[in-house]
Amino acid sequence: MRQRKQEHGFTLIELLVVIAIIAILAAILFPVFAQARDRARASACISNERQIGSALMMYVQDYDEAFPRVTFFSKSGGNWGFAGDMTYTWKNAIRPYLKSLDVLACPSNPYSRTIPGMPNSDAPTPGKNAAGWELEPEQRMPISYSMSSCTSSWYPPNTALGKNTVPLRMAEIVRPADTLVIAENQTGYNDMHAAWLWDICEGVFAHPAGKMGNFVFYDGHAKAKKWLRTLYPLNENNWELSPNPDPNNHRINGAPGCNYVVPPGPEAAKFQTPLCKEYQ
Repeated sequence: MRQRKQEHGFTLIELLVVIAIIAILAAILFPVFAQARDRARASACISNERQIGSALMMYVQDYDEAFPRVTFFSKSGGNWGFAGDMTYTWKNAIRPYLKSLDVLACPSNPYSRTIPGMPNSDAPTPGKNAAGWELEPEQRMPISYSMSSCTSSWYPPNTALGKNTVPLRMAEIVRPADTLVIAENQTGYNDMHAAWLWDICEGVFAHPAGKMGNFVFYDGHAKAKKWLRTLYPLNENNWELSPNPDPNNHRINGAPGCNYVVPPGPEAAKFQTPLCKEYQ
């Protein structure tokens, strides 16, 4: 009579070894998958910016080579587009040239998903809309992109400080491929300027993979770049229309509202706060 062969299962040690191997592989691969996912999102965001750049170029051709204002008007005469201050912004102006309002939303940005009717706020807040949302049929405006107010003033023309400002024209831009017009941010403001890099660091958005920001330039092209590389060297910065070539210069002299002394370099103490470090 044949004897049945005795069957053995896995021992506890063998199971623990298998589990340990799986855990090690997961620890190695999950960050890689997360980075790959964020790189894909960053690619979607820069694709959005290329569409925004094309929309800006079409707007310029239709409006006698004049770029849109950062803010065309604010209902209360204020400058910022805070809650209760209805504004018509550059986003509203180029909306007819975009295939969808959601082109203005970067999927990597944690504040890009907005809730219709929720007003803007000073601090980054999930669900809040960017300035100009009241004038859109959907009653929303995605948060992700802002216009440089170092080249075009953020003061609307119906304010005391903005009444003498005029829209920026193509002929005034001496370095269109090196002067940025659109940058990524985390607040509902319709503008941002170079001082955000040390004063409002919580509003500066950088993609986790590489901590790069995406930017649109005045010739319509878009590319990724480290944030501090947009500012330094100061005599070649991407914020001013025509940077001062003097290597001893420490000032930004931009449009009204963008005039200030710049920290001496990327190692300056102002850039070392935890919030500022998040985008570097």
